[in-house]
Amino acid sequence: MTPPDQAHLLIVDDDALLRGMAASTLEHAGFAISEAVSGEEAMVRVVERPYDLILLDVMMPGLDGYQVCERIRAIPERANIPILMLTGLNDTASIELAYAHGATDFIIKPINWTLLSHKVRYALRASSAAEATRRAGERLARAQRLSGMGHWTVLPDGRMEVSAELLQLFGLAAEGHELTTADQFLELVLAADRETVRHARARALKDGTPYQLTFRVQRPGGLARTVFEQATALAGGLGNAASVEGITQDITERVQAQERIQQLAHYDVTTGLPNRQFFVELAGPSLERSARNGTGCALMHIDIDRFKAVNDAFGRSRGDIVLREIAERLRACTRSFDLASADHLRAAGAMLASVGGNAFTMLIADLAGQEQAALVADRLLMAMQQPFIVESQSLVLTASIGIALYPGDATHCADLTRCAEQAVHAAKEAGRAQYRFFDEQTNARAESRLLLELDLRRAIEQDELQLHFQPKIDTSSGAIIGAEGLVRWRHSARGLVQPDEFIGVAEETGLILPLTDWVLERACRSLREWRDAGLPSIPLSVNLSAPSFADDSLIGKLDSLMRRFDLRPHSLILEMTETVLMRDIESGSALLQKLRARGYGLSLDDFGTGYSSLSYLTRLPLDELKIDRAFITDAVRGGREGALATAIIALGRELGLQVVAEGVETWEQSNFLLRRGCNVQQGYLFSRPVAAMTFVELLRVGHVQLGSTDPSCEDVAELSLLRK
Repeated sequence: MTPPDQAHLLIVDDDALLRGMAASTLEHAGFAISEAVSGEEAMVRVVERPYDLILLDVMMPGLDGYQVCERIRAIPERANIPILMLTGLNDTASIELAYAHGATDFIIKPINWTLLSHKVRYALRASSAAEATRRAGERLARAQRLSGMGHWTVLPDGRMEVSAELLQLFGLAAEGHELTTADQFLELVLAADRETVRHARARALKDGTPYQLTFRVQRPGGLARTVFEQATALAGGLGNAASVEGITQDITERVQAQERIQQLAHYDVTTGLPNRQFFVELAGPSLERSARNGTGCALMHIDIDRFKAVNDAFGRSRGDIVLREIAERLRACTRSFDLASADHLRAAGAMLASVGGNAFTMLIADLAGQEQAALVADRLLMAMQQPFIVESQSLVLTASIGIALYPGDATHCADLTRCAEQAVHAAKEAGRAQYRFFDEQTNARAESRLLLELDLRRAIEQDELQLHFQPKIDTSSGAIIGAEGLVRWRHSARGLVQPDEFIGVAEETGLILPLTDWVLERACRSLREWRDAGLPSIPLSVNLSAPSFADDSLIGKLDSLMRRFDLRPHSLILEMTETVLMRDIESGSALLQKLRARGYGLSLDDFGTGYSSLSYLTRLPLDELKIDRAFITDAVRGGREGALATAIIALGRELGLQVVAEGVETWEQSNFLLRRGCNVQQGYLFSRPVAAMTFVELLRVGHVQLGSTDPSCEDVAELSLLRK
């Protein structure tokens, strides 16, 4: 059995004696031997299996050694086998002929048997080294191809040796096209970079200065590529001039990726405008120039009013198209700030950025004063007034603009931005579709609002709020038949914070969802405490905010509360406004059906102030209809309010709903409602919202002393969790 690391040799000779002696000698030296008596047999054996070395006689009948050697070299898988020719011809012509046909070396007959094994081992070592070098070269070439790299050498006489990989990099065929001089190579470099490359190579040849360059080359067909080149000088020997050796790598994809990263880091993907971070970097030099020149700047924060409705109605992809058109209109304004015919008012420059989903910031440099900023803002608002066409529909949008002036309002971009954003809130509160300048009063309101937000967040997290209760009364008996839970906040420093102050803040900051969750949890806790105290069982109403109604986890939260406090769903009545339901009537109706199936009570709050559509009212699985206080206040005077209140009561009765009148403050109002069939009433005539301990005492009694409360008490702001 031949060891796996033992070289296997093939001896080809028609002389049996010589073949036998060679085989015996080499086997004794540790080689595995196979024999062939002719050139034809040798070719069969070589095709069947590879050999580590072949001893091949030159003179044989049939195929001679030259022919066999040539045919073996023509087989790709056997082309590199070392072949030692056995020849008795000791002349130069025969030796050259052997090499010409592919021989590795030759052995002269008669053979020196003592040296034969050494000759074979040397040939095997040389072949192994050559094979390792060949494989290393293949790996290098493969690595260069994969990395888009080629190598080259510029000789002192200007000739240039290039690798096949370099030709491939430049889009040139290796056959039929050779870069023979450095000047020919330079013709492929783009004209803008050519002189830089020429100068770097000349210095390397002259004084040995290495270099690294990035430049562009032109491939056949006009395709431009970016390459990185690194070169070093090689000292010439024996007084010869130096040459330059280098590598050139195609880095086009890397450069494009870096540019893309740069684009994503500094520009808004949707509009292509600079983003907030890049805007700050760009604005700095403009503000510094204005400081040097003693001129002013205006920073404008432009917020597109109610843009969420566009995404809701048409989808985000079409909303992005609208945003791009808005950006183009604003960009067009920045290109035309000669400000119409006002030659004495010219803006030297303007920068526009996208700083939010539907918000933009613009810096107008070198303004003469506030009047010019107002003129610019007017033109921006006018640009927004032209309809946008979305899916063949004409869509009219408006914008609110906040303006901060440099250096009067602030001297740094971040502070100017803050002032402009505060001013835009003032523009929205004033009715939208207009602009407002920043002032200290706006700043004071913003700071107060921020502090209120922080305090409210802490109040929710640390359970500093209170749930008050206002009873629902059966006016025919004075009995308490239900109650509404209303959130109250007694601030340690501010005192009683009215709901109309903090509910709006909760809605704008996203705190309305955790606030509603707190109210639901506290309401269920109160129901359980009343039951454990043996008090009469009454349903408790709680207002659902719009985000809570849209929360996919609402039903799970409610069911969890029922299990936690061991309650029946019918003990909890969920109140929703018309506006909340009409945001998505289909999904809203489906959610109400699921809540009704679980047994929760459902109430439509503030009926008559929203859409008041009878068609949707008949589709909703409601238990209760609450008449808004706006109809109750003037109902006794007759006219429109009285007629509407009467109609709502009749409608509720026809639909089988319990009708509740809220905001009842006088006997006259109560009697008006009672005569028309609305006996369930709620208001200051019977009881203002009271703290938990006070309401427990009311429940123990079971009824209220009609007309005993003062409607002018401190808690006159009777807003519930959401009145929108």
